[in-house]
Amino acid sequence: MRNAWMFAAAVLILAGGYCNVPGFNVLGTAHAAYENGGGVLPLCLPEPSDPEVREIQRAVYDAVQRQAGYLLSLVHPWEEDASLLLSTESKSGEHWIRPNTGIVEGLAFLYRFGPYDPNLVGVTREELLPTIVGMMRYLTVTHVTGNRATSDGRPWGDAWQSAHWAQMLGRAAWWIWDDLPEDLRRDIRRVVAHEAARFVDATPPHQLKNDTKAEENAWNSQIFSVAVLLMPDDPRREAWEKAFQRWVISSFLRPADEKSLEIVDGLPIAEQFTGANIFDDFTLENHGRVHPDYMQTFGLSLGCELDFRMSGRDSPEALLYNVPGIYENLKWFVLPDGGFVYPSGQDWRLFRNVDWLRGHILMAVFGRDREAWPLARRSLEVLLRMQERNPSGAVYQPQEFFFASAQTDLLRGLAHAWLMLHYASDAHGEWHERLGVRRHDFGRIILHRTPNAVHTVSWGAVVMAQCVANRLDRIVSPDQRNGIGHIRLEGSSNPLPIKLTDAAVAEKDAGFEASLAVEHGPGVIRADLRFVSHPDGRWEVSETLTALQNVATTEIATGLIGILNNPTWIYETGRRRVTIDGNATVAEALGGTTIDAAGSREIDIDGVLRVTASRPLSAWYVGAKDYERARVTDRLYLNRIAGRRDWKKGDTISAYHVEIAIIPRDTSGRD
Repeated sequence: MRNAWMFAAAVLILAGGYCNVPGFNVLGTAHAAYENGGGVLPLCLPEPSDPEVREIQRAVYDAVQRQAGYLLSLVHPWEEDASLLLSTESKSGEHWIRPNTGIVEGLAFLYRFGPYDPNLVGVTREELLPTIVGMMRYLTVTHVTGNRATSDGRPWGDAWQSAHWAQMLGRAAWWIWDDLPEDLRRDIRRVVAHEAARFVDATPPHQLKNDTKAEENAWNSQIFSVAVLLMPDDPRREAWEKAFQRWVISSFLRPADEKSLEIVDGLPIAEQFTGANIFDDFTLENHGRVHPDYMQTFGLSLGCELDFRMSGRDSPEALLYNVPGIYENLKWFVLPDGGFVYPSGQDWRLFRNVDWLRGHILMAVFGRDREAWPLARRSLEVLLRMQERNPSGAVYQPQEFFFASAQTDLLRGLAHAWLMLHYASDAHGEWHERLGVRRHDFGRIILHRTPNAVHTVSWGAVVMAQCVANRLDRIVSPDQRNGIGHIRLEGSSNPLPIKLTDAAVAEKDAGFEASLAVEHGPGVIRADLRFVSHPDGRWEVSETLTALQNVATTEIATGLIGILNNPTWIYETGRRRVTIDGNATVAEALGGTTIDAAGSREIDIDGVLRVTASRPLSAWYVGAKDYERARVTDRLYLNRIAGRRDWKKGDTISAYHVEIAIIPRDTSGRD
């Protein structure tokens, strides 16, 4: 085996790659991984020859450097011990440990790999090491296996997600093993081994409805991969390798797999079945909805393919099991800006477009999906434009995220993308736009993609309907009350909850028709809704509200269309031009503009989204004054009845019918 590694290393050196096989000196850095601390798996990295791959690598690497420069500005000494470093407050939970392990992995990447430019990072490569070591020491001493607590009085570890944090720390150590002090190597191995021991003999959990365990199983699988990297001669290695395969295969099993005879890693899937985490149509639910973001979590486990490639080992077939089906669904959700349409709403950040770069590169390189390459380039363009906005190097503006690890997860994701691109071979391909209807009965959503618009209806855990512009500026915000709106009763400022009582959804005439009965209350007011998706991109909406009991309302605001109006997003202008029957008003982002559109028959947003009514509407446009969920959403209600009104049981409260169109690009003059 050693001779094989020495031969491979010689080839890689000639190609200008990286290798830490004993006795080799590559690119001016000495690596003798087996000589210190008992040995870790050797690391080799080929150099790609494809000019387009190298161009993308250069752009990604520069983005990593700029992002790292920003994150380094957050690192500071621990108030309890100035020799230990961290980037957050000292606490034991996810929002304080995960950002630190993410920075450590990103900085270790820059210390070990690539055409480093101190002008972009702000420090020399050599100056990174004391920061990395100081942060690593903080993380090891405050782990449950260490001898100190964080400043909240508790150590971290043995937690819901702590194996995920520990694997970042461990992989960072693998990359720079030879430059770490012996005692720190020992401490990092101790942390990784402890977190791996928690799951090594466990049966992975499973859940289909509301809260899939796909993500958790996938992130827990990673700790076993890292344990093998750091402790290849440990007697527990075989158990770790078996556990890795078991947790990976469990992550994305479908109900149909319970009887599958397909052979994966030498056994029929039926014999490996521990329970389903995704539906048979390759959708999954998390946060109580069908969630495209969590369909991307295959990248957690599949990302370990990189560990196997860099250490010269064959990987389990489980890494790609059911992944192509999941990724095909994502192709139906993807929009021109690299983000997704969210049929059941987006409760996370909307502008995660750059986060998906890593997943697309994974599928292009290791999934051999040639359509993933143009999607990766789409995300890369967004990345470069986002980062241009900030002299600090930060990709996200402060208002565009609320998750503590957003910036650090991106740092390490970009680092992984750069490494994966070393294995890109014949990855180029053309994107074939998905057009037509795609129905998911398990997730209870339906989409219709046309050249100008994407129409969606959700009649599952979330009831929602929308018409989204199929262009760089999607116009419509994925508010989970889209198509429904809200009703408030006298004596309460809270909107009534809603309940779906009946749904009939059918594909029809190269589009679809959905009739939904939704009760506000429930049991107070019924909304009879009809949505028709036409093959030419027109979106037809009608609603009739009926009182189910005697009731007094203070506000009825239904037929919601959330309108994005962000001041800094790269594909928006920071204002919307709202034209009501020919009279235009500019709604500045965060300006709180209100427009009374009562009596209107035509409402136009920026010459792109046009609402035409068969009879006068009681419409209302209200501009946002602040960010919600890291985005700014103005709201256009097609039916608003303000003030106290009394209704008797059986009264028809209101009815409207509209047609919504997305004006083609060549006539609107906008992208």
